[in-house]
Order: sequence, then structure tokens, then C-alpha cells
Amino acid sequence: MEILAATNNPSKVARVRRLLAGQDVIVTTPAEAGIPPVEVEEGSDIFVNAERKARAYFGMTKLPILGMDSAFVIPGTDLDPAKVRRNALEGRDESTLNIEEIAALMIAYYRKIAEAHGGRVPAYWQDVFALLQPDGTLKKDEGRRPVILTPEVRGQTNPNLPLRSMYIVDATGKYATEQSKEEELMELKPYQEALQRLLD
Repeated sequence: MEILAATNNPSKVARVRRLLAGQDVIVTTPAEAGIPPVEVEEGSDIFVNAERKARAYFGMTKLPILGMDSAFVIPGTDLDPAKVRRNALEGRDESTLNIEEIAALMIAYYRKIAEAHGGRVPAYWQDVFALLQPDGTLKKDEGRRPVILTPEVRGQTNPNLPLRSMYIVDATGKYATEQSKEEELMELKPYQEALQRLLD
């Protein structure tokens, strides 16, 4: 089975490929399929966002299209969890910033939140997927990954996924950036299981 991943984030594509490795699934990007990138206006509903991302490529390919979105939920705050990056930009024009500058703003923003809430803040990632078939039928699923947000930055920061250097994963008790490959698979098990249910 071949699917089109409706994203241009190389880290997200690499994650999906890794989690589906060993299965009969080929994950293709828009660039690899010769499709120009499409910008999608995102709102506060990550289920809607995932579907919008998939539908943005509908009709451009005969492959099933995988849309995905994530929310970083911090209970007890009034943050919009779907606006992980936009919260941190605080109104700045994203088009004037490079990926490293955006990552630095995200780290600074979420560090302040962690400090304001005692330094170790229970949170979770809600990962949502929408699989749009060529006939227009749609299937959705989700997974949740509990973490502890801290003000510390550990290990090497991935500018595509900068918050990974700031949280401890409940499943392993380690900072995400300090996990072994096997421990990272433990962290991502809910993500992987949601993908597998979607593709069954």
C-alpha cells in the first residue's frame, strides 16, 4: 500500500516511515510525488486540521492521503493546545522567521509556562490522523502521549520538533531527546497504534 503524507515537515515524515517500517506501506511526500506544497489554514480543532490537510491534496493523486495534526495539551492553562507554534510566536509574522528562530521562540515560551507552574508540568500530546481515500471516504483516529514539561533543555534540539528537548516522557521517565531508539518507540506507541488502526 502506498500513501501520500500531507505534510512537508521532514521530521514528521521520517517518524511515520519509521513507525510503519516492516509493514507493507510506502509513505510518499508531495515533493516526491511531484505535487507542489499546499498551505492549509489551521484552526483550533486538530481533527478538522488533519482532514483539511488531507483534502488539500485531494484530486492531485490517486493515492490515499494521510493528514495529521497534533495538539500539546497543558491542563490548567488557557492556551489553545492546537496552536503549539502560533502560541509561541505571540503575533509575530512567521514568514519573517527561519525555522531556528521559531524553535528558539517556542522553547522560550514554553519554558516560561513550565517555570510559572512549578517547573514540572503534566501535559500530553494528542496526535490526530485523517486518512482520505481516492473515493472520498474518510477515516480518523488519534493517540495520546503523556509527558512532563520542564524548563530545562536537554540534548540536541530538532528545529522541526523543538519541544522534544523540554519534556520527560511518562512511558520511559526520560527526556525525549535522551531516549534510546527502543525507548522512543515506547513513547510513540500510541501514535503508532493509531496509524496502524487507520491503515487496517
